[in-house]
Amino acid sequence: MEYRILLVGGGSGGHVYPLAAIARSLKEKAVSSGIDIKLLLMGGSFIKKVADENGLTYKIISAGKLRRYGSIQNFFDIARFFIGFLQSAWHIFWFMPDVVFTKGGAVSIAPALIAKLFFIPVYIHESDSIPGIANRLIGKIANRVFISFKSAEKVFEDSKIIFTGNPVRRSLMTGDRNEAKNYFELPDERPTILILGGSQGARIINEIVLSSLVALTEKYNVIHQCGENQFESVKKGVDTILKESSQQYAEPVQRYYRYFAFLNESSLSLAYALCYIVVSRAGAGALFEIAQIGKPSIIVPIAQSSNNHQYFNAFEFNLSGGYMIEESGFNSVSLMHAIEFLLGPEKYKQTSERIRTFATPDAADIIAMELLK
Repeated sequence: MEYRILLVGGGSGGHVYPLAAIARSLKEKAVSSGIDIKLLLMGGSFIKKVADENGLTYKIISAGKLRRYGSIQNFFDIARFFIGFLQSAWHIFWFMPDVVFTKGGAVSIAPALIAKLFFIPVYIHESDSIPGIANRLIGKIANRVFISFKSAEKVFEDSKIIFTGNPVRRSLMTGDRNEAKNYFELPDERPTILILGGSQGARIINEIVLSSLVALTEKYNVIHQCGENQFESVKKGVDTILKESSQQYAEPVQRYYRYFAFLNESSLSLAYALCYIVVSRAGAGALFEIAQIGKPSIIVPIAQSSNNHQYFNAFEFNLSGGYMIEESGFNSVSLMHAIEFLLGPEKYKQTSERIRTFATPDAADIIAMELLK
C-alpha cells in the first residue's frame, strides 16, 4: 500500500531547501523499512527550482503575504489566499496524502486548513527562534511541531513540541576542495571568503562588498552569491570598478572575485569546501548549514525582519561562536576587521569547533521518522 506525504514550503530558500533534505531522508528510510512512499511538494514559485534539482513532483499554488502594516497589497493578497485555498483543495483532494508537513510562510496556511478538513494529520516545522505568524496559526491545529531553536518552545503547546534543529542537505558537506578550486578558477594560496545574500539577495551586504572589493581582493579570494534580484546592480557596480580603477586595483578584482546570482546545490557545496569564512544573513537555513560545515562566520541579520527573528537567530548563533554585526554597524571597516580577527590561527580553530556545536545533523532524519509513523 502506498504511503503519501505532502511537503509544503514558502517562497524563499529557507522555507524550501529543508524540504529537499527531508524528502531525501524519507526516501532512504522508506526503502530500508520496505515502505512504498509517494512525495509531492507544494508551494510558491521558488519550489520549482528545488523540485527540479531533486527530481520531485510539485504543484505551485498562490499565496498572499502576511503583513503587519497597512498596504493596498493586502486587498490583492486576500484574493491570492482565496485562490490558493481552492488550488490546495483541488491538489490535496486528488493526491489525498496520509500526512501533510508544512515549513511555514503564508503559502502553508491554506494546505494546512484543507488537510484538517480532510482529517489528515498536520506536522509543522519552525526554523526561527521567534515563530512567524503562519506557524503560530497552524501550530494551533497541528499534531506535531518541530522546532530549531529552544526559544520557540514558549509559543506552542508543550505536548506537541519536538526539538530537531533545522534540516540541512547532506550533499552540501561533501564538496571537494580541489574540484572547487578548478570550478571557481581561484588560486589556493590565499583564504577564500564566501558571501551569501540569500536566494533573493541582500542589498546592504552587496553594497558593502562592492565598496570593499578592492581591499578584499588585495588579500583574499571572494565568492559572492548576490541574489537574482540584485545581480544586475552588482554587475553594474563591478563593471564600474573594473572600468574606472587603475590596473593596479582592477586586476586583483578580475582575478580573485567571482559573483553569481545563485549557487545551486552542487556549486554551493564546492563554495563551502573552498571557503575559510562565510558572510551571511541570519536565516535559520544558512546558520545551520554554516554550523554543519564548521566555518567561522560573520552574520548580518536583517534590521527589520518580522518579529526581529533574524536578530534573535543571530544572537543565539553568536553564543556558539558566530560573529554578529548589526546592519547599523556593518561597513567596510567592520567587515575587514572581522575577517582578519577570525582568521587568527588560534581564534579560527576555536571558533570552528564552537560553531559545530550549533549543528543538528540528524534533524531531517528525526522529522522523517515522525512522518513515517
